Amino acid sequence: MIGELKQKAVSLISESNAVLLPEDRHTNMKYPKILPIMRFRVDRYKVPGFGHVMLMHTTTKMGMELLTMSFMPSESVDLPYLLVDAMSMKKKRCVFVEYYGCGMEELSDDALKDVYDDYRDLPDYEEKENWYIKERMPYSLIKTGMPDQLVSMASDSIKAYLGSVSTTRFIPDYRDKLRSFRERMITQGNPSSKTFKMLLKEDGARTFMETVIMPLEES
Repeated sequence: MIGELKQKAVSLISESNAVLLPEDRHTNMKYPKILPIMRFRVDRYKVPGFGHVMLMHTTTKMGMELLTMSFMPSESVDLPYLLVDAMSMKKKRCVFVEYYGCGMEELSDDALKDVYDDYRDLPDYEEKENWYIKERMPYSLIKTGMPDQLVSMASDSIKAYLGSVSTTRFIPDYRDKLRSFRERMITQGNPSSKTFKMLLKEDGARTFMETVIMPLEES
C-alpha cells in the first residue's frame, strides 16, 4: 500500500510543476546509526505558486511502513495546511488526510469537501485524543479500510488539493498564522514528536520542523 501511494503522490506532485530540491543531511536518516531499526527517506519539493511539499518514507525492522506527506502553503495562498499520514503493518492499515486552517476563516476548499463526500463512509480510525485533533477542518478523513480504498482516498485528496493551487489567492496575513500553528506543533507536540526528538534531539527536531516539514518564506 505504501509503495503504491508514494508512487501516485510523486506523480501528482510532479504534474504540478514541482522542483525536486537537492539532497541534504536529512535526506537519508537512520536510528540508531549502528544496527538501525528505522530508516527514513526524505524528499522535498518546491511548488511554484504554492510553497513546499515533503515526503518522508519510513521503514522499520518490525515490519511497519509509514509515509508522511506535508503540503505547506508557504507562499501564503489560501489553502489549508495538508498533512497526509499512511501506516501499514501486517493487516493493520490507516490513512489520515488532515487539513488545518490555522485560524483562517475563508479557504479554497470546495474541491476538498467533494473528496470528503466521496470517502466519508469508509470506517473511521480510532485515535487517541490530542490537541491538534480539534484544530482539523471538518472535511479531514481519518480512515481505515482496504488498501486500494485508502490509496484512492489519499491520491484523490492530493489531486484535488494541488489542482486548487491555480485558483488560490495570496493572503499576506496567512504567513503569521501558519508560523503560529507550526510553533504549536513543535511545543505542544505532533504525532511524530517523539520519533524526531529520538532521531535528531530537541534542537534538531525543531530545525527539521521549521526547514523540512513546514518551511516558510521568511519576510
